[in-house]
Amino acid sequence: MADDAALTLHHTGEGYEYVRCRSGGDDATVYIHRLVFVAEHGLDALPVGWHVHHEISIPWLNTPSNLVAVEPVAHSRHHLQGEPLSADGGARE
Repeated sequence: MADDAALTLHHTGEGYEYVRCRSGGDDATVYIHRLVFVAEHGLDALPVGWHVHHEISIPWLNTPSNLVAVEPVAHSRHHLQGEPLSADGGARE
């Protein structure tokens, strides 16, 4: 494989794993937990713009049972303000 078409595995300082692919001047990054979620549930189960949340907050625990699709605002409120998430990925009322 040429250097400009390398697929490489990385992790963030927080421990989230991701794959980076460079090819023909393009540079794409995808987090492993998103790939696992889509592989398990299908692309239609992850609405555009939604996040994939780790229910057990271990960033490298990318098992299907630990991952859930969540609406971005509810996800932020969950992490920043401690609001619980509902079963449908939104904020609980």
